[in-house]
Amino acid sequence: MKKGLISSLFVLSATTIASANVYAEDSNRYGLSEGNEELLLSGLKNLKSHELDSALSDLKALTERRPDFRLAQLVYADILAAQAQGSPLSVRGSDHRNKIDGLISEAKARLLMDMEKPSSNMLPADMMKLSPSQKHVIVVDTRLSRLFLFENQNGVPVLVEDFYASYGRGGTGKVKQGDLKTPLGVYFITNRLEDEKLPSRYGSGALPINYPNVWDQRLGKTGNGIWLHGSPVETYSRPPKASEGCISLTNPDFIKLDSQIDYLNTPVLVGHNIRWIEKQDWVAQSQRFEQLIERWASDWESQNHQRYIANYSQAYADGKRNFSQFSTYKKRVNGAKEYIKIGVNDLSVYRYPDNPDLVVATFKQDYQSSNLSGSSVKRQYWTFESGRWKIAYEGLPSKGNP
Repeated sequence: MKKGLISSLFVLSATTIASANVYAEDSNRYGLSEGNEELLLSGLKNLKSHELDSALSDLKALTERRPDFRLAQLVYADILAAQAQGSPLSVRGSDHRNKIDGLISEAKARLLMDMEKPSSNMLPADMMKLSPSQKHVIVVDTRLSRLFLFENQNGVPVLVEDFYASYGRGGTGKVKQGDLKTPLGVYFITNRLEDEKLPSRYGSGALPINYPNVWDQRLGKTGNGIWLHGSPVETYSRPPKASEGCISLTNPDFIKLDSQIDYLNTPVLVGHNIRWIEKQDWVAQSQRFEQLIERWASDWESQNHQRYIANYSQAYADGKRNFSQFSTYKKRVNGAKEYIKIGVNDLSVYRYPDNPDLVVATFKQDYQSSNLSGSSVKRQYWTFESGRWKIAYEGLPSKGNP
């Protein structure tokens, strides 16, 4: 295809922004999302099957519906140009190669999700146990450029929504400030920022997450300002790798997500390749890890120091004490009690998606002993070593967490 035709595509995208804004105001400030991806996928599939008239019909409807959907504009204009020239579709040699490559990557990501979408009987293995207070859990799979929203139905997660999402230009596995990467792990939303208080590049709002959490800090990771947010107001969606490390949805999708969740009690699991298992296996796994925490509490109540301390890793560190110091301290304190009773409530357990040997558990701990009682929220990081799970960190949640 000639360079001029591709160039005109981006001129077309720019000049339709004003009409996109008028359209958005007709429904809500950021327009519609329902049905857009279905039209796009139908058009792409028809294109793959060489049913160009059907593809044109789908994409024409989509570009009229969302003039700011740049991927739809690209494919639609490409088909029209190819038909006019009688040549196969191509964007080689374009002056806008990087932009076009990003849009092509978006098309591939959306098609990949359409091919790999899990059945209703499958669940992410890393959502190990949901607490009763957590009504929703967010799981992000960067390989699929997808955000999955699960609802807690009597302790079992049920997929209720999934949205296309973009992530960091530098890829995944954030290590340091400025690497433009999206962190992988288990995080918690700490705040809600409304669009009126944000620069336009964040779109319809933002939900900051607690990167770097205590485990990130333990590993020496730096950086901050990792948010789940909307898209720049001048475009509908972005290529898969487009942000400075944040997770970005379309503006209407962000609004829909934000309206459904309790932002102060919704975990966010981010992985590059989420593993799915059958629901019956998930239930069995959930029970095993609940028993793991119950055993730890029972060992503490026994006041047998060897039983209790065997639950902790030799690499334990909580910012105040290493394993040896912690062991000495607990032996002295627990040994001075006539009795100890531990209650574990509101337990949640999540595994790091790209590190299956790391699990984070959070719960309300009710402590009673012969001379002290009280309640607090405790967070533990468990690592798998020498054939069993052991605690490598325990303490309060990261600052700003629920």
